[in-house]
Amino acid sequence: MVLNEKSLLELLSNNDVTFFIPPYQRNYEWEKEQCEVFLNDIIRVTNNNREARESKHFFGTVTFFQTNTAFGQPKKLVLIDGQQRVTTTMLFLVALRDLITDDRLKQFIESKYLKNDNVSDDSEYKIKLKQVETDWKAYCDIILGNHFDKSKNSAIYRNYAYFKNELGKIEENADFTLTDVIELGLNKFSVVTVELQPDSNPWENPQEIFESMNSLGKPLTLADLVRNYLLLGIEPKEQEFLYKNYWLHMEESIPHQVSSFIRDYIQLKEKKSFKQATERNYKELYSNFKKIFRNYDAKILLKTLSEYSDYYAYILLLEKTGSKEVDKRLGDIKILDVTTAYSFLMALIRSWKKNEITEKMFCDILDVFIIYITRRKIIGVVLAENKNFPTLVKKVPQLVKAQDKKKEMFKILSSMENHLRLPNDIEMERELSVMNFYGLKLCKFVLSLIEESITKSRPDKDDEKLQIEHIMPRKLNESWKKELGEDYENIHQSLLNTIGNLTLIRHNQELGNKSFSEKKEIYENKAGLQIAKSEIIKYEHWNRETIEKRSKWIINYLLQSVLPIPDDMRKTNNFVMKRNGLSFLELQLIGQTIDYTSDNSIHAKVVSDKEVEFEGKRWHLSPLTREIETRKGTVNASGSYKGSHYWEYDGIKLIDII
Repeated sequence: MVLNEKSLLELLSNNDVTFFIPPYQRNYEWEKEQCEVFLNDIIRVTNNNREARESKHFFGTVTFFQTNTAFGQPKKLVLIDGQQRVTTTMLFLVALRDLITDDRLKQFIESKYLKNDNVSDDSEYKIKLKQVETDWKAYCDIILGNHFDKSKNSAIYRNYAYFKNELGKIEENADFTLTDVIELGLNKFSVVTVELQPDSNPWENPQEIFESMNSLGKPLTLADLVRNYLLLGIEPKEQEFLYKNYWLHMEESIPHQVSSFIRDYIQLKEKKSFKQATERNYKELYSNFKKIFRNYDAKILLKTLSEYSDYYAYILLLEKTGSKEVDKRLGDIKILDVTTAYSFLMALIRSWKKNEITEKMFCDILDVFIIYITRRKIIGVVLAENKNFPTLVKKVPQLVKAQDKKKEMFKILSSMENHLRLPNDIEMERELSVMNFYGLKLCKFVLSLIEESITKSRPDKDDEKLQIEHIMPRKLNESWKKELGEDYENIHQSLLNTIGNLTLIRHNQELGNKSFSEKKEIYENKAGLQIAKSEIIKYEHWNRETIEKRSKWIINYLLQSVLPIPDDMRKTNNFVMKRNGLSFLELQLIGQTIDYTSDNSIHAKVVSDKEVEFEGKRWHLSPLTREIETRKGTVNASGSYKGSHYWEYDGIKLIDII
């Protein structure tokens, strides 16, 4: 390891070297805020030196190692640390070159810092700093003075434009010239160069040193660390091949999502949950990655990751799958925001793409999953999905082998624990009849599903005219108070946002508190949606009775036709109990009334996980059963009863729900 302190411009002026940013480095990422700090430091140093107050600025370290090049070509210095600072300096110098009117000085900046004069051809060595592939086109455009699209979302373009704009202001308004900015400002920036010599000193491992460094305090992402791990240590030509053919494909297929993808791929591989890919968890996930894939060939692993990144792009709707039916269902899953299931979905997509299941089979599986998720979202049950959905990857071989994919998927989803349950119709009806459906994030989506089921046509969710309409308006006028009757306040308060009072319309004006007859005319003639007509326009009045009638109709239609589950699951418990015994909490029956099977005139109210209230007294179910049988004179010889066999809810014995 050789350390030297030198001027930043001295480092960049050496025409005998070309700086290379290797493929495993991150893209250029400096933001405007960091460029402002850099520019302000230059201006501060310039002002100090103009006022004879000698001033310098330490610009950090630049770490590199040298690789072999062909005879007659400049030395190739591979940057390990300093990429962001060197690139920013180069962009600053290009902006200076393009603003300075002195042709001699303009040519000096270009030949001294930006290009290698001793390279005669147009090879990549001609430009003194070789960027990573994703930044190379933008950087070449700016260095060579090519036309470029200023709207392009590239930090290279943005920061060059920022420096050119700010330096233009200095040229017009400041007391010093752009020449001063170079001579008295940037020329006073110093760096410490650290040259690694891994060939002679094996402990100077570029990979380990790279992992330990951050750019301006910004930690390396999981993608940065994995890219480095897979590419460093490979011969340069092979490294370039793997980067361009596999890693670059990932970055282009799923931009800004590579870290999340890697985490989800780890989950797929291990069939279990790992922490989210956040700044706080990058190092831990990277450690997991190395442990899991330590014996894998880098080329094979990169090829596999590249393949799965295509599947991930399908899930994120960044690419089409080749099937409109599959794309439609993945679109619904994106709306449902089930990021916790991405590992499972990737495994399913691979089975489909490898012809292990047909398109129809895949759609059947997705249909069941969408029903499952939508039901859970409606009633607000989402706990533990992040920990448990990745384990569904284990079930993919089971699904592949099953004859009836829908039946098997329902079986899988109804065989999990309570917090992952498939909500049955009883639970859904109970919640839907009273909930603030308007406040549900998926309100418009669910109503659109109903419209699609009725008409076979889904309303365009991006249609600006598509609105959720309160039939009974949010603000009552005198006409509506009369329409609702004397109890209008209670009706309005209790039923305003329920599903029975909501519909979809396609209209470019607020209907507000127009009368019911006026709204009916609009629903029938102008709204263009069947859901705005069904169980609405046939009524003369809109009041408690009609709202509740429509509520029952729309809930029944939703559960029977839009989000259907097998008949044998509609009123039974669709989860596995964690423990033995009856749990009213797990059965979601607290607050409900249960009936004695042999005599439905006998009722008890469920008041806790294990207790019911009967005749003003709390009982466990088995002792209460014995008490009732004793009163009837039919108590058995042992006096022992299992209460779940003798009581029922909604016509189903508790033992059958369990």
